[in-house]
Amino acid sequence: MKKIISLILIVLIVLSFNITVFAFKLPNSFWTPNSNYETAITTGNHQDIIKYGNQIISIVNALPDCAEKADILITRYNQVGLSYAEIGDYDSSAKMFLALNNLAENYGDKYFEYLRPAMPRVNQYTSRAELYTDGGTSPFYGAKNEKNNGVLFGLCADAASRPFLENESMMLIYHILGDPFLPININYMNEASDKGLAVEFALNCLYEGTDIQNITSKQGNLQEISNIFKNYPDMPIYLRFGAEFDVWSNQANPESYKKAFKYVADFFHTRNPNVAIVWSPNQVSGWYINTDDFYPGDSYVDWVGVSLYSQKYFQGIKNQKDLDQLFFRTGRNSDPVIAVKEIVEKYGNRKPIMISEGGCGHHLMSGGTQIENITDFALARLKEQLYYLPMVYPQIKLMAYFDTYVYGAGEKDDYRLSSNKLMQDEYIKITKQARFIQDGYSGSTDFAYRKMYEGITVESVFPVSCYAHKYNTDVDSVTYFIDGIYAETSKEIPYTSYINAENLSGVHTLKAVIQFKNGQSMETFCRININNSFEDISVDILGKKIQFDQKPILYNNRTMVPMRKIFEELGAKVLWDGQTQTATGVKGNLKVKFTVGSNIMYVGNKAIQLDTFPIVVSGRTLVPVRAIAEGMGCLVNWDDATKTVLINP
Repeated sequence: MKKIISLILIVLIVLSFNITVFAFKLPNSFWTPNSNYETAITTGNHQDIIKYGNQIISIVNALPDCAEKADILITRYNQVGLSYAEIGDYDSSAKMFLALNNLAENYGDKYFEYLRPAMPRVNQYTSRAELYTDGGTSPFYGAKNEKNNGVLFGLCADAASRPFLENESMMLIYHILGDPFLPININYMNEASDKGLAVEFALNCLYEGTDIQNITSKQGNLQEISNIFKNYPDMPIYLRFGAEFDVWSNQANPESYKKAFKYVADFFHTRNPNVAIVWSPNQVSGWYINTDDFYPGDSYVDWVGVSLYSQKYFQGIKNQKDLDQLFFRTGRNSDPVIAVKEIVEKYGNRKPIMISEGGCGHHLMSGGTQIENITDFALARLKEQLYYLPMVYPQIKLMAYFDTYVYGAGEKDDYRLSSNKLMQDEYIKITKQARFIQDGYSGSTDFAYRKMYEGITVESVFPVSCYAHKYNTDVDSVTYFIDGIYAETSKEIPYTSYINAENLSGVHTLKAVIQFKNGQSMETFCRININNSFEDISVDILGKKIQFDQKPILYNNRTMVPMRKIFEELGAKVLWDGQTQTATGVKGNLKVKFTVGSNIMYVGNKAIQLDTFPIVVSGRTLVPVRAIAEGMGCLVNWDDATKTVLINP
């Protein structure tokens, strides 16, 4: 996996260059820039490598195709790409490696060592910015146990954070192939059944390739598992078999693996109709492994999963080589959207995707002891995972978090939410958002993101969120403008702002200016069509017209009013938790609690699903007035003639 060092190969090819080029005719214009290029290589002058390398590429590209031409171009694309990266021009570097990839893939394995890291560099180095709003729909493939919309979420069954996660919709249970079914796992299955949770059942191969070779000898254990599953016929079970096969030490060959996977898939498909079979590689395969070679075929795979772990340091080594950091997607290469891009875009056009297990390392460990606190890094990655992945890839419909620590010399990261309150609080906060399915598998949500495109129609009040990627830096803020006039700024992932365009209609230009923490910026534009549905709405409580400092608005066909004012007018005391953006209104024995962005409101201990969740507009928290008033025990009516909400306590 880590046997090659690209620089050594480049030097070897440069040294042998004169032998190579004499095999075909090069124009006289080639030799001067080539001499200057070789001098730049020797002196490490990246500006000159770029300058003369590009001249050589232009000259050689005009020549007839042949093997010698490919040799020259591929080595120059590679070195010029590396030099662009050295000076921080990552987008130009990405273009060089894309050209390398497109040429080298025509030659089989001849240029494998150049080709293997090419697309990882393209994906990491290419800047991108995309805008999203609400009102979208998720793709639905009709897979077993697939929800129409929303993301199932949960933790390992034994996670210490689970008692604090009141709204989980699934749990993750581990079992080793060949071992007896543990009593503790029976207890977890019973708990999941009682709570109406889905279960991801990870059937791991402890002996990796050896287990694959001997799969038929495990029939008794498979039968035991199947019989236990039959006790839970109504439970959605996702059986993940032989996960992370592409990074096993005892590697299975592709044909043996596919044969074993098909055997297991057929075994459970014929015996357990509630069991979906999950094929789940690692987020990055070994250097010489092609993950696609191990895909058993669509008829055997119900879901495609992927492991997703965000680590600041590859193998816990702070000065690890840049190529390893890039290839294994650690440190500045840990953007989760990029990490799963290849898997989602390859299989997510026909299969639902799950993050079958994942975590964000918040402490660097050595022998079970914390040696460096990297919580800031982990919090940013956690937010990106939970906000961005369901936004950018609506095919992702289940996300399981690995809330545990495996003690041992090989475990360099602590992923536990339970050992880091900041991480735990953030996870609980984000998973209350409307995109996540709440309170068991039977929960539902209609919320889905919609990627903004040229000419998209939005309402007079609409949300806009931004996913932006620029290599080696993070986003600091996103500022939105309409027709060049300032609208809103957000400094929190996923940089959501609710734009109040009640005075506009028709076609306008929405611009987002993304400011990065390294001082650079990027802009993206979208022409939008504003469907102005603004109405001058009043709220009346027992004949008294309520005067709000921000007038009521119509959002998602619901009247939204300032949160604190409506609670106080209803005689309730307001408690506000700014960390979780949760408000609680208390009046006598009545208690109403909600969280910004969450479609679940609690009246006492009863969860009520909202069709429109609380939002923040111009720094003010707005709530659906009918839901709040009814939660406080009021009768609510609508007078269409006067556009008035009538509330009677």
